[in-house]
Amino acid sequence: MIDRPDSFEGEPEYVQDFWDRAQKGGAEVDDTVYKFTITREDSEKYSELKPGMRLLLAKSTDGFIFHKLLLPRMTS
Repeated sequence: MIDRPDSFEGEPEYVQDFWDRAQKGGAEVDDTVYKFTITREDSEKYSELKPGMRLLLAKSTDGFIFHKLLLPRMTS
């Protein structure tokens, strides 16, 4: 958890890494939301992330970066 006072305050460490990737064009973009599908490599670096999860990042009007994790869809 990032506890220094900046735009990532209160977010897990991986959020800043993925935000940096997004700023370099490494994410799907839907309006103002950056979307990632977690890979095995991501999961090896950040154990709380599992392959297939979706990570959404956005920036609030106050300049804070926040995230949401979505579990993979289950198919029948």
